[in-house]
Amino acid sequence: MNNELQAKSSLRVCIVSPLFHPNLGGVGRQAIALSEYLHSAGVEVVVMCRKFVGLLPWKQRDGLQVIQVPSLGSRKFDLEAKSAVNLLISLSYCFSLMFALIRFRVRYDIVHFHGSSLHLIVNVIPLKIMGKKVIAKVAGAKMDVEAGSFKSKYLFLGDIFVRMLKRVDLFIAITDEIRQDLLDEGYAPEKIFKTSNFILSEQFYPLEDSIKKKALKKTIGVPEDKYMITFSGRLVQRKRLDVLLEAISLLRRSRQNFVVYILGTGELMEGLVKKSDNLHLQDSVVFRGNVSNMLDYLQASDLYVITSDREGMPNSLLEAMACRLPVIATRIGGVVDVIEDKKNGLLVTSGDVEELKDAILKLLGDERLSKSISQEAYRTIKENYYIDKVADKYISLYKRVLNEL
Repeated sequence: MNNELQAKSSLRVCIVSPLFHPNLGGVGRQAIALSEYLHSAGVEVVVMCRKFVGLLPWKQRDGLQVIQVPSLGSRKFDLEAKSAVNLLISLSYCFSLMFALIRFRVRYDIVHFHGSSLHLIVNVIPLKIMGKKVIAKVAGAKMDVEAGSFKSKYLFLGDIFVRMLKRVDLFIAITDEIRQDLLDEGYAPEKIFKTSNFILSEQFYPLEDSIKKKALKKTIGVPEDKYMITFSGRLVQRKRLDVLLEAISLLRRSRQNFVVYILGTGELMEGLVKKSDNLHLQDSVVFRGNVSNMLDYLQASDLYVITSDREGMPNSLLEAMACRLPVIATRIGGVVDVIEDKKNGLLVTSGDVEELKDAILKLLGDERLSKSISQEAYRTIKENYYIDKVADKYISLYKRVLNEL
């Protein structure tokens, strides 16, 4: 045991995640959970992230070193849309990150990037010059902004990006789709490690007491006689919240005993609120924005919905399943790695409003099916996706990168 702890303490890892806050999406929450787990396991960890202004406060783990890197647009959290402004903000962060990586180079031997986009491309060569090992987690597939989706894109630049990224020591693919995309782009199979996202069992868990569930609903503002349907995530184009709103509009023709809570913010917030109003959904849809008590909302919910047309492995999916919620999700990306249709969730076709409406109607009207799916969902998470099932693989991976590559 002492030898094992000594081996862990000899590991010095820099976690790079532009989004390092529980309210900024799954990538940020994954980075937080992994950093805290590694720190508690005796690994020497330093985190580098974008510095933001205006976020809800949250308590970081005592003793964890977090370096906030300044950039332009410190109040702009979502850079997913392709625009000149977002590119300028991203580049300013990338070069500030380079300065921080050089300045604090004596604190780490391995750099673990969460996301393999521009911040990795700009910094992989300087890090290799400094003799550092580089691991990059690919968070999403077919988004044209991460490894696995650059080949023949952006005129000649995409192929240059691919050549630069071949200097990465190891890629982490969180879905089968991402792994195949990396192979198709020409990265060596031995440089691709397949694993999954994970969650913390103490942060997301079922609420056993039905009386407490009713009390939570009342606190949130859900009428006692209504089902609570929940979505959480950034309000960006690929999440396809327009499809959810249209499905809810159709659903209201046959049922009105439900309310939909949309948690999160993003560039489409104003347009989605307007669309909801145009569909006369004011009594059925609540835009709550970012919330600091996500567990309360999940434990109060009766159904969880994901409508994306592109994803890696949605953290929100795992969190909802861990709270023993029946889930409806689109048949995409890492969702199909987690969900077995009609067993631990229902799968629908991305963009199909009618199919989504029918799936919601089915679960609201079939208590036995809903309960069976929710039980299987919880079992899936317990057996495969708690952090202790996954994070120790990262420690072994770090040792492999240091000792073998």
